[in-house]
Amino acid sequence: MLWFTEDNSFIAIQQAFCNAFGTPNFLQHSNLCDVARKFGFEKTLGNGRPLPDLRNAKYMLIFGWNPLGAMKWVHLPRIILDGLAKGAKLVIVDPRCSETAEKAMQYGGRWLPIRPGTDGALALALANVIIAEKLYDSDFVYNWTLGFPEFSRMVASKTPEWAQPITGISATMIRQVARELATTKPAVVDAWSGPGHHMNGAEGSRAIASLAGLIGQIDAPGTLILPERKGPVFTIPSMGSPAPARIDGKGTKYPFAHSSGVYVEARNAMITGQPYQPRAAFFVMQNFLFSVPNTAKNQQALNNLELIVSVDTHMSETSLMADYVIPGTTYLERYEILPQWVTFPVIALRQPVVPPLFGQKPEYEFVKDLALALGYNTYPFHVPYEQFLDDALWAAKLSFGGLDGLKRLPGATWVGGDTHYKKYQTSGAGFATPSKRFEFYSQQMLDKGLNPLPDYVPTQDGPDSNYPFFLINWKEALHTHSRTQNNRWLMEFHGENELWINNKKAAAMGIGNGDTVLVENIYGSATARAKVTRRIHPEVVGMVHGFGHWALGPVAKGKGINDSQFVPGKAEGITGMAAHKDGAVRVRKL
Repeated sequence: MLWFTEDNSFIAIQQAFCNAFGTPNFLQHSNLCDVARKFGFEKTLGNGRPLPDLRNAKYMLIFGWNPLGAMKWVHLPRIILDGLAKGAKLVIVDPRCSETAEKAMQYGGRWLPIRPGTDGALALALANVIIAEKLYDSDFVYNWTLGFPEFSRMVASKTPEWAQPITGISATMIRQVARELATTKPAVVDAWSGPGHHMNGAEGSRAIASLAGLIGQIDAPGTLILPERKGPVFTIPSMGSPAPARIDGKGTKYPFAHSSGVYVEARNAMITGQPYQPRAAFFVMQNFLFSVPNTAKNQQALNNLELIVSVDTHMSETSLMADYVIPGTTYLERYEILPQWVTFPVIALRQPVVPPLFGQKPEYEFVKDLALALGYNTYPFHVPYEQFLDDALWAAKLSFGGLDGLKRLPGATWVGGDTHYKKYQTSGAGFATPSKRFEFYSQQMLDKGLNPLPDYVPTQDGPDSNYPFFLINWKEALHTHSRTQNNRWLMEFHGENELWINNKKAAAMGIGNGDTVLVENIYGSATARAKVTRRIHPEVVGMVHGFGHWALGPVAKGKGINDSQFVPGKAEGITGMAAHKDGAVRVRKL
């Protein structure tokens, strides 16, 4: 059995069920999101999710992230605008001129329209200039890093002239940005999902993170902060020993795969039966068919299963293929304990405001009922779910105690202190890496037969003579993935995802704004409305992710185009990150 779920809601009870059932194949949403980014920063500075202090930075260099158009970080627009109002310079590296890139230019910053999948090359060229001109933070480099001599030798050949034909960014601009970054303090270097969604995403993320180490801008005001997180400690029964082998190559084929597993590899096992044939799959808050790259393969995979169960609030494309559909709940109808992604410890309790409107049970009660029906009359299934939460909070040994104590706090939210800085110094523990230092060179990588240095390798499945355009996708603030696409008001604002195409390329092809075009490659074809714009790289076309449904609901159905159908559907070889942005298409006017 395979079990796929979200990565933030009632996870522990689902993991407990999988352990009781005896399947190691518990996979979570993170693999489709940001595991390459997590890997790059974890392997260098020991934390997979450092957070940028954008309000206090004087220089912000951000790769492949659009915080002004990303609802996950809804607090960031005000913070970034505060930083810009205080005189900070913002530089956005992105094939598309996003809302954040547009705002950067309004405040005297820059949009660097990079060729997709080449972020690592740009980062290494920036490092080349910083080292060659001795602009790095020598105190931090000599006292707190490992592998600087080896890293320096590697980047000696990664000149701006080397990077220019790869990235499409001029050597002059690369030198200018490198000098600004290294001489403006405090500064932030950060990246999110964009660079990681390629077959070279893990090493590209490591190269970007290396810039923060070169300039010594870590865990101080206005830099990348190492968060202090605290959360509940759940008691989850073990699976027993020996545990069965995973189906997705985590830890073997993908040596540094995240705990969320490898969706693409699990999907391929459904098709090939290797290393063994899955017979059943559960999908909780997951539209697997639509979200995993290469829609046709996903459909083929699900057709090979004997049993499919979908737990969802919508009749999604995956639900239509399910044998059983269990109605889910919204966040207003259930409990969740949420350690927040901020720089200081925060735990918030989400409580049901109303009972589930249609008489259905919250997802965690369904999992408990299923466990009891199968005879697993053990902890945590035989106790009320609230007791499971209470036990986990008491186990964390926090000042408020258990569930009732958290409920009594204002806003049912515990704040565990202020942001602390330079923790690698003040704690005496250094960085959370094997060497306790910032690592330009990873012995862990070498031990796995991989390059210990974040060298650049080209990504895969780019344009050729038949399919001349890179295809990318992105999220927008009006919609949350697909979850809002049956909201009539939001769909009135943006009811389909146009295909963005560069104005000069469009003119040469006789395509005007609003024209209907055919988008195709060997994996799929569909029609779209063209959005002709200067705000996208000439070699790139792209669209907002999450449209093109043939199910989900009456408002969402038939609106726009599904980007996932055009992607080969591979996993990055180090972390298993799904390569959502490696693909190429051709476009013609109809």
